[in-house]
Amino acid sequence: MATDNKHILTLAVKAGEALDTHQYQAVALDDGKVANNGSEAIGILINKPKINEHAQVVVEGVCKYRAGIAVAIGKRLTVTTSGYCTLITSGYYSVGIAIEAVTSGSIGRGLFRFGNALYGFDSDFIGL
Repeated sequence: MATDNKHILTLAVKAGEALDTHQYQAVALDDGKVANNGSEAIGILINKPKINEHAQVVVEGVCKYRAGIAVAIGKRLTVTTSGYCTLITSGYYSVGIAIEAVTSGSIGRGLFRFGNALYGFDSDFIGL
């Protein structure tokens, strides 16, 4: 289903590497590079900046994301290496929830809230 992103909060960060091929992947705040986990991720990249250009990321809101695994609607998401979103498991941070089903490697839509990620204790409980 095609849709416009419904951004509630976006943030511009300086791209610490060429991100022009990483649209809809998670970006880290500290270095402006592709994020490797939900703890360091600040948001989902929505533009295609080159190194030292402004990367625009969605910190909170409905946004497209790149799935690293097949995801069912309603499942909680975290960030895996290479900035892809995957299913949360114990010991990782939840950054959002899938609002549609998506296959691995595809673009899906999620409701995200970075910056205050929830920590996963087990598959059934998410805590602060």
